[in-house]
Amino acid sequence: MIEAANVEADEVDRLVEWLATHEVMSIAQLINYDTDRKTAVISLVGDYDHDPKTEPVLNILLKNQCFPSVPATVARGREHWSVLTVDHEHASQAHSELQELGALEVDGLKSPQESQLLTSMGEIRQAIQDLSPRQREVLHRAIEHGYYESPRGCNIETLAELDDANVSTVGEHLRRSEAKVLTAAVPFLQ
Repeated sequence: MIEAANVEADEVDRLVEWLATHEVMSIAQLINYDTDRKTAVISLVGDYDHDPKTEPVLNILLKNQCFPSVPATVARGREHWSVLTVDHEHASQAHSELQELGALEVDGLKSPQESQLLTSMGEIRQAIQDLSPRQREVLHRAIEHGYYESPRGCNIETLAELDDANVSTVGEHLRRSEAKVLTAAVPFLQ
């Protein structure tokens, strides 16, 4: 499953067809297209013969104990992965194998302590659960309509109209929910 970003509506079918004709793909199927965000979620099924040039990125990551922390995205013809790994040795091996597939760029390496990482993930989960139903609803709508994208998919006034509420109320719900979630995410920023 991939999420392709910045795909114009009139190019979605062509993208899916192109993916289906890749030498290792047997099926490419559009799962969802969000017209506001211009993102396509596409399911892919491949028949890999374990040739290093056709082995999927995910297989290389997993066999080297590198685990995606968020779904991979595709933007401007490049795949973007965020992964967690158990040690430097596994990261180096995955890096070497991925270089055989083509151009590879590493944006950064960090060594979070495992216990801190698990605690932080639990704190984020708890922060989300602590949101009031109304805060969760407003935050979800903001994300769904592209409020946090750049450029914004909508503004606070549009969110207020969708919510049939005034701008200050919607803004207050967003600020409180953002504060809870972002405060819990601070350890990931360090």
